[in-house]
Amino acid sequence: MSAGVFDEHAGAWAAWQETPWARLRYRLVARTLAGALDRLGGGGQGRACRVLDVGGGDGADSLPLAEQGHEVTILDYAEGLLARAGERAAAGGLTVRTIHADLAAAPPDGFDLVLCHNMLHYLPDADLPDAVRRLVAAARPGGMLSVLAPNPAMDVFATAVRRTDPAGAAALLDAPTIRSETFDHEMGRLDAGTVEALLVADGCTVERRYGIRCVTDLIADDDLKHDPAFFADLERLEFALCDLEPYRRMARFWQLVVTRAG
Repeated sequence: MSAGVFDEHAGAWAAWQETPWARLRYRLVARTLAGALDRLGGGGQGRACRVLDVGGGDGADSLPLAEQGHEVTILDYAEGLLARAGERAAAGGLTVRTIHADLAAAPPDGFDLVLCHNMLHYLPDADLPDAVRRLVAAARPGGMLSVLAPNPAMDVFATAVRRTDPAGAAALLDAPTIRSETFDHEMGRLDAGTVEALLVADGCTVERRYGIRCVTDLIADDDLKHDPAFFADLERLEFALCDLEPYRRMARFWQLVVTRAG
């Protein structure tokens, strides 16, 4: 997938980020990352951690970490989104390093925490083992990685329940790709187990498995999600479900937090 696709649809991406379901996604991930930073000794008033955000785009996940005092580097090959990250950082008085490159240029500099959110499912299957290997190499021994991608299971559930389309849901069961509504482009349907096996093979230990938005995407009434009281109740429920079986397995996104071997 070319970098131009992301930049051409930057407006649609920005609009999506303003929705209640996107805000909920970022709040949930902020909480899971806070747990990882606590384990690294960088939570609360702890030491500053070196963070690499691979495919970080406009920095929506990593700029809040810079606000907390962590040293953030954002790597992305979409020049427009990366420029937006720099603008946001400057507007907030933050010092953030940006690298305009793809994963092959990820610096093996011993980062405490490496993020790879919403990127791996855009890669060809054949490139996945090498991509995971490069992500692991970017973390220091004993450092952590957070990997997140859309969950294929929710594709099926949401099509059947939210869109009331059982035939469409059945067609998705074995479909290798699905079209991204935001970027209007095909993306792979990558399950957590595939990525977990690669991370473990590269010497990582799984610390946490999360489901991000376990029920939100099954609720068809999007207008209701704009109601502050309803949103607050939904957020509390999602926080409670995100690391519980079996709910996390049905979430819109899966997230793995792993530690690289020391």
